[in-house]
Amino acid sequence: MVNDAPRRLHPATLAVAILYGAPSTLIGLPIALRVVSDVGWPVTLAIVSAVVGAMAAIRYAAWRRFTYRLTDSALLIDSGILARNHREIPLRRVQDVDIERRPLQRLFGLARVTFETAGSGEDEATLDSVSLDEAARLRDAVRARAAAIETMARTSESATGDAHAESPVAIPAAPVLFAMPVGRVLHWGLFNFSLVWLAVLGGGLQYLDDWFGFEWWTRGFWRSVGAQVEPIGATVSPAWGLLLVALGMLGVAAGLIRTLLRDYGFTLTDEDTRLRRSRGLLTHSEVVIALRRVQLAAIDHGWLRRRLGWARLRVQTLTGGEGASKVDLAPHARVDEIEPLLARLSLAALPADAMERVSQRHVWRAVLHATGLPGLALLVAAAFNPLFLLLSPALAVALVHAVLRRRHHRHAIDSHRLHVQAGVLTRTQWIVPVGHVQVLTLKRSPLQRLLGTASLYPDTAGGAAFGGPAIRDVRLATAWNIVARLREERQLLGRVHSDGSRGTPE
Repeated sequence: MVNDAPRRLHPATLAVAILYGAPSTLIGLPIALRVVSDVGWPVTLAIVSAVVGAMAAIRYAAWRRFTYRLTDSALLIDSGILARNHREIPLRRVQDVDIERRPLQRLFGLARVTFETAGSGEDEATLDSVSLDEAARLRDAVRARAAAIETMARTSESATGDAHAESPVAIPAAPVLFAMPVGRVLHWGLFNFSLVWLAVLGGGLQYLDDWFGFEWWTRGFWRSVGAQVEPIGATVSPAWGLLLVALGMLGVAAGLIRTLLRDYGFTLTDEDTRLRRSRGLLTHSEVVIALRRVQLAAIDHGWLRRRLGWARLRVQTLTGGEGASKVDLAPHARVDEIEPLLARLSLAALPADAMERVSQRHVWRAVLHATGLPGLALLVAAAFNPLFLLLSPALAVALVHAVLRRRHHRHAIDSHRLHVQAGVLTRTQWIVPVGHVQVLTLKRSPLQRLLGTASLYPDTAGGAAFGGPAIRDVRLATAWNIVARLREERQLLGRVHSDGSRGTPE
């Protein structure tokens, strides 16, 4: 029986909150520096001290008034300084407990605990922050409660049968389904080329230049670059090549660092009715994926990764607020590693040859979409300057892309699952259990009416979190056949479930 006395968050939560709020406080520093020139340092320091003291007092009062208590049946949270809030979360609605540790929390030995709830659309309960021992205690208490409920259910099911009660056994450690060692994480980082940091750096320098007038650094730097790099003209300076190589190396380094920080220690374990994913170097996080809430799976890979035999497995899950989220189960895996993961989800991928291509008329619509307006704009521009005709090869590339889109856009229905593949360079295969298709929309644009085609848009609970398994430009008769087939599969599933079986049948 669990019946805690009211507890507060760890006192170091105040220090963590202040340190995390420091960057936003520093934004006002340039303003304060300019105010100093008008009112002087003594007045400015007095104002800053008063503001900081007031903020610290409010944070302390909020920390002091925030308490939580775990009972045998619920989590009770009381908060609020003037307006008091009381929240009671039944443990039967708590799916699991996620533990996240950001850099400062790891420095202080703390963790952020999130209670994942089911249904009702309310926000999940969060305790930020508690000690590691307290986080483990809360997680173990919730797991014990879930195990007790499951044991009671199994006991009630077997009560009409054998009256012999088995003695409890120790729960074995959760087996590891997929893991990424450091070498594989770094290899995955090579495919995550990024130059986003350049935009952030440029924006930061521009911000400093506006406030402090760093013309001697920013503008002087670009003047020196301009002196070394000649404008592109009849000849190309070797410095341009060196600059591009440097940018490429920096982009690769940024991708490696970002991937290492995010996916270090990536581990996916099997906990019977759910999977648990943990990863992160500076910010360590754990995410629980309830198997019954998985709506669909997606396997995607770029051209190079596909050639080298690598792929990425993601799933769309239904969150507690009935929304959708995407979760990486295997960011960088071989095909033979993805198959058992799909099997754990009661899913399976189909080879491309086993799926049917969309209509050839898909090419016509793709060509018109890709070249119609650009081609018209190019003709208008060429009427004023014939040099714009030099851009016409880009239209040829669009034509080739339209043809390849139809070649790789395929679909199939097999073993109560809908399979859709799309993409040219970056190709994705969606696997959707038929029972999870909530709405199937058939759309026909004016051009599709002229071509005799239609597009189908299956929608799962919560909506699509990443793209969607749309089947574009199939013949109208084929579209209605797919609708009828899905209806038959759903009716079959309904009969199977009414007989008492559980889950999606194989």
